[in-house]
Amino acid sequence: MTNCRTQTKQTEPVASAEVDEGSGRLPSVRTILQVWIPAVLLTGVFVSVTGCRSFRPSDGEGIFANSDLLSTKGIRGPLERTLSGQDDVLSRGARFSEAGQRQAVAARKLFDEQKYPEALKRYKAIAKKYPESSAGEEAWFRIGECHFAMQELPAAQDAYDKLFVDYPSTKYVADASRRLFTIAKTWLEITDPLGQSQIKTVSQENEIEGPKPESSSSDPSAKYGLIPNFFDKTRPIFDTKGRARNALKSIWLNDPTGPLADDALMLTASYYMRRDNYIEADRYFEILREEYPDSPHLEDAFVLGSHVKQMSYRGPFYDGTSLISASNLKERTLQLFPDSEDRQQIRKDLQRLHLLEAQRAWSRVDFYRRKDNPRAVAIQCMQVITEFPETRYAEMARTEIRRINPAAVRGLPGVAEFMQSLPSASESATETPESSPSESRVKSVSASGNRSPVSRL
Repeated sequence: MTNCRTQTKQTEPVASAEVDEGSGRLPSVRTILQVWIPAVLLTGVFVSVTGCRSFRPSDGEGIFANSDLLSTKGIRGPLERTLSGQDDVLSRGARFSEAGQRQAVAARKLFDEQKYPEALKRYKAIAKKYPESSAGEEAWFRIGECHFAMQELPAAQDAYDKLFVDYPSTKYVADASRRLFTIAKTWLEITDPLGQSQIKTVSQENEIEGPKPESSSSDPSAKYGLIPNFFDKTRPIFDTKGRARNALKSIWLNDPTGPLADDALMLTASYYMRRDNYIEADRYFEILREEYPDSPHLEDAFVLGSHVKQMSYRGPFYDGTSLISASNLKERTLQLFPDSEDRQQIRKDLQRLHLLEAQRAWSRVDFYRRKDNPRAVAIQCMQVITEFPETRYAEMARTEIRRINPAAVRGLPGVAEFMQSLPSASESATETPESSPSESRVKSVSASGNRSPVSRL
């Protein structure tokens, strides 16, 4: 009986489906799922194994049958185009056309014959007609050379800068850098006659002789950048000194590994130092020390760099970072250059810097004393006595800490014991020798008037 009931239950859905079909009604949802789910699964397995050719553009079938949207047949790299003789329009015709070659030859002939105005016109036309080409590269360099030969130095500088911008890897970088260095020195000698020939080139290349300055230092337009220059074509209309600095900057930015890069940095740093702009001078000396460790200017960069750091210190009420940096740099200078002729002066500077640090520590004692904060005064006096015992500021700190009521500093660790260990005022007076001249009260470097730079400048 059980088997008969089971068979009857299994055949009931089929009979129901047949009834549905015979009656003309729509099949049930269950029937649809039983038919379509296996079909979809089989189709997915088949497509994943064999792939759908309708969506394979590499076969040129399906929706890509008549389209080369993803084709790479016509794409070639620069080397492949060069080897196959196919290049863009500039390379095939206009860049190296016979007419262009004839123009270049004619312009070179005029330049060699020193007919600079005529050559300048030819080269300007070539630079305009053949941009981004070797002909245009040569044209811009020759434009600068023509202006330089005619002593039109501002226009020459503009041409060399244009060459560097349009052709960063130009083959004329060394020659253009030498011209820019000559232009910068010429303008700096006009604006600052006292600084003439302070910095010599240390490279093995011969410096290009430039035009002799026609302006005198008495010309106000040479001294003051806002006064226009209408008469001297060798100088720009405004800001001769600024244009000179830009020329030097262009050298070490565009030719950082060239023979004049460190010379340009040294000349720029010296320019700022002579004008008491110690922060800018320190920045360029630091670039020279870090980027050109093999430069013959390295010793000067250390010696003068430590000097400008010392001179940039403004006093005990300002930031003391430059004071610490100056001391560290001077100590490094003594270690790296034991035979330096400025060794004695550097040792004197270190003594002075030590006194300035003591003065800075004493200024904090004075500050808390005016604030009527005996606990802070005691702590600062201990620091002065401990770190600068040989200076007169240490004696001043001992005198000040003796005046403090011990009850006011009760609870501060080590302060009471330190105060008890100090000698009495009478003992201190008999034991302390007279202050040496170097330990006399010092002023800040910026206000002391001791601006004698190292003997190199």
